[in-house]
Amino acid sequence: MYQAIVLWVHILSAVSFVGPQIFLVFAVGPAIRTLHDAQERARVMRVMTMRFGMMGGGALVLLVLTGIINYIHASDSGHLDFERYFIVLQVKLTLVALVVLMTVLHGAVFGWQLQALHERNASETEVAAVRARSQLLSMATLVASVAILLCAALLGSDWSLGGGLR
Repeated sequence: MYQAIVLWVHILSAVSFVGPQIFLVFAVGPAIRTLHDAQERARVMRVMTMRFGMMGGGALVLLVLTGIINYIHASDSGHLDFERYFIVLQVKLTLVALVVLMTVLHGAVFGWQLQALHERNASETEVAAVRARSQLLSMATLVASVAILLCAALLGSDWSLGGGLR
């Protein structure tokens, strides 16, 4: 039962981290761009991203912690002895490291830069340049996060343990 709860928390954390990324990119971003007042647009986006940052940050911490527990379980159960499982796990762990790095970079660099630009009433051109880089990093984080989900599905399948595709 313990391992099932750890896996459930891991999956719930993944949903809490990746789902809002998809929602921000495909629903919130386009909706906010329809606001004509730049100040209001910035304020709404700041509130949305701050709330996602708190939730996403917590989910990311839980993902890492439960991921460590899952790794120990996989090691104890002999899953790491299977070459496919081991390779997919290494790809997943590399992507996790990238996502953590990109998430920290996004919040620590671009988040603060955008906030500082808005506070000093920078030109829309300056804001747009930083926003473009921020959005690019957000998309890269989303793509890597979705790839992690694919790796997780592969790790949970018979394929990774030497079986065929079903």
